[in-house]
Amino acid sequence: MGRGVRIGGAVLAVALVALVAALLPSIEQSKDERARSEERRRAAAQAALAARLEREQRPRFARSAAVAPAGAPAGRRLAARAELMEELRASVLADARLRVRRGALEGPVLRVECERFPRTVDGRGADTDLSRRQGRYACIAVRAEFGRSENSIGGVIGHQYRALVDFESGRYAYCKVSGQAGPSREQLATTPRACGG
Repeated sequence: MGRGVRIGGAVLAVALVALVAALLPSIEQSKDERARSEERRRAAAQAALAARLEREQRPRFARSAAVAPAGAPAGRRLAARAELMEELRASVLADARLRVRRGALEGPVLRVECERFPRTVDGRGADTDLSRRQGRYACIAVRAEFGRSENSIGGVIGHQYRALVDFESGRYAYCKVSGQAGPSREQLATTPRACGG
């Protein structure tokens, strides 16, 4: 190779290194801008989802006339509490079926089952324990059920609700539980306090 070719090659190599050095900051800046833009888009989508879940879980309030007067016998008080629980189930059923009609939930909704929340070994809730004024309940708007078999204990599939009942005033609140299961620190929307969350 001649001396001119070697000098030309060296100049070309230096020019390429200079071009890469000049373009590198703008490439890095463009990558950073794309990453920030994607992060803003993800944050906006997550905020929109959290707002939708909070609207979906908005508490519904009701008051039952099924309240035994102060000093009523235990049997009458327990009967009043059982009637209030029936009203709660009917309220949740009506709410779930309305959501199905609006296309917000999958149906059909067959019935509603409620149990003490959190679940305990004895399963007794405030509806059967006169020493407790309030009770928290997990209710399910049942869509399907599967029976007991050799391989299964049976169960139901449906939409989750949570409720807080004050048996002495007859007031209760219930919420549709939305989002995914997991620790509350990972939840986008947690169950409102009004519903026993």
